[in-house]
Amino acid sequence: MSSDYTLLRAADVPDFTGGAPSPFLGYGRPLGATQIALNIREIAPGEAHVPPGGDPAGGHSHKTIEEIYLLVEGEVTMKVGDDVVTLGPRDAIRMDAGVPRATRNDGAVKAVLVMVSVRTEDPRAETVAHEGFWPESA
Repeated sequence: MSSDYTLLRAADVPDFTGGAPSPFLGYGRPLGATQIALNIREIAPGEAHVPPGGDPAGGHSHKTIEEIYLLVEGEVTMKVGDDVVTLGPRDAIRMDAGVPRATRNDGAVKAVLVMVSVRTEDPRAETVAHEGFWPESA
């Protein structure tokens, strides 16, 4: 009998931030997914969804892929294009390729965000930074 699945235990999921207050947990690649990118971002209170040391006023977009965010815990505020929206538990948002976005946790508890997209060979090459996209005064 063959094994047509891969199991990844929570304790073995890599944190691509290296232990920052808001871990970025990667599931797709460690599971060997060839079509799907699946990540979880835990966003600490007062933090933004940016790389460690990144500018919280910045945003990002992707050149060719759409992305879905599903909030499973807490609350986040997002700027998507020119709009600002709030997501609560089990709210989801789909963003087209090219649409700038930024996410913040303005609440008092941790937020947990699931991110799903098509898998790309080089996620960094697919990402476009948008400096000053969402200044603190916004």
